[in-house]
Amino acid sequence: MEKEKISIIIPTRNRSNYLKRAIESVLQQSYQNIEIIVVDDASTDDTEKVVRSFKDSRIIYIKNRERQGPNFCRNVGLKKASGKYIAFLDDDDYYSDKDKLKKQIDLFKKNENLGFVGSSYYDISLQRKRTPNIKGRIDKTLLTTFSDIETSTIVIKKDVIEKVGLLDEAFKSQQNHDFFYRISKVSEFDFLPEITVIKDAPPMQISTNIKNKLQGYILFHKKHFKDIKNLPFRKFMFVMLKFLFTISILIIEAIIRNNKILPRLYESIRRYY
Repeated sequence: MEKEKISIIIPTRNRSNYLKRAIESVLQQSYQNIEIIVVDDASTDDTEKVVRSFKDSRIIYIKNRERQGPNFCRNVGLKKASGKYIAFLDDDDYYSDKDKLKKQIDLFKKNENLGFVGSSYYDISLQRKRTPNIKGRIDKTLLTTFSDIETSTIVIKKDVIEKVGLLDEAFKSQQNHDFFYRISKVSEFDFLPEITVIKDAPPMQISTNIKNKLQGYILFHKKHFKDIKNLPFRKFMFVMLKFLFTISILIIEAIIRNNKILPRLYESIRRYY
């Protein structure tokens, strides 16, 4: 008996061709007590037409008047969601395992301490399987390193989100890592070892991607510096050295690829320190 509803939130903008595939993959799940919340970030293509073509009462369509970004869209979906569990799915990704949601709910039932459950996924751009390879209390791990926990694989208890708050819209990247870290401080994590999601993100503009990575990386360390400072000395030094090394690599990569981005990178650093 599927008593617990799952709300699947799909933020989207001008990707109607990808979006149709994503929605279809959710509707084909064996677990049917679901609602799909599509939050359209002011698309100018036929996104609304594609969503309404499904004729399924479990699909809720919300359109922003102006472009706000994916974090804002996910938070809109969270506020609208009526399910006991929350899942996120990017519009260019899709579920490849029809039992994905059922198997994740089964894991929750086996361990009441779980707050969120992921899975392995296949990354088309890298042409390989990726797996989180961490479970249990993972807050210290997420504080010191970035993991392969992919947003589109995740199912989260809604009451855990109510404890830690919504996604932080100040982040331009790494917002999901910040979100998962906050969840990991109050609950445990587990994952399905098999591939349940195909990640099919189209390539981003290199300069914008680097700038956003830098902003998100700096903001995460600034926001959680109190927790970092409380780490054992060796781990604290490791995190700080890794931070400086990563910032250096991102800046060098930006300079090599595009000299014009350097002033913008400097502004990103200055703004958050």
